[in-house]
Amino acid sequence: MKKNFIKIVLFLILVLLFAGMYYFHPAKNVIFENYIFNILLFVSGIIFGVFIMQFLLDKSTKALKAYKRELEKESISSTESSSQIKVLESKIEVLEKALKQALGK
Repeated sequence: MKKNFIKIVLFLILVLLFAGMYYFHPAKNVIFENYIFNILLFVSGIIFGVFIMQFLLDKSTKALKAYKRELEKESISSTESSSQIKVLESKIEVLEKALKQALGK
């Protein structure tokens, strides 16, 4: 929940930066104001890039966690099947011994 809130705040900041640059940029060719505009454009691009990379990183970490859970489930099921095989083998040995004893008498 906290991550979603941070993403929303970053998105709103980005929208406000773009809106501010669009509405308040002077039509004059004043060099100082052009520098400010370029700096704001650069900073907003950096923020937007961080926002996109954070989204992609969250997506890939969720996929990695799901894959790890799937691998754990598979390892648990393989462990269960191997233990079931061992139990069945021991039951077969017990039955073979009982058969030999019954035939020996």
